[in-house]
Amino acid sequence: MFDLLFALAGPIVWAIHFFGLYLAEAFLCPPVLSTASVIIRPFAVALTVVALMVLVGLRVNMRAPTEMPSGTSDALSFERPLVDLSIVAVVWTSIPLLLVEPCRHTLG
Repeated sequence: MFDLLFALAGPIVWAIHFFGLYLAEAFLCPPVLSTASVIIRPFAVALTVVALMVLVGLRVNMRAPTEMPSGTSDALSFERPLVDLSIVAVVWTSIPLLLVEPCRHTLG
């Protein structure tokens, strides 16, 4: 059970980052909140930095497949590729931070 949770830690961090970015955009950008574009970009950058720090920390502290005890499940063999893929996904999800103005859909 815990082996599967550790193997899915990278995608879980990416999912939290992904939904955090899009929920911030959805809730902070109504026309009522005029300072949303000032708030969203620093929040999104901070969320991205935290997600990347967690993923890099997972990647650095990961045990090599040869160091795993004999009783561990095969789920841990997928941990390294999933963390690597999650790092790419967090960077890919953050690209609009650089290219698109926040709250673009609410501007006339």
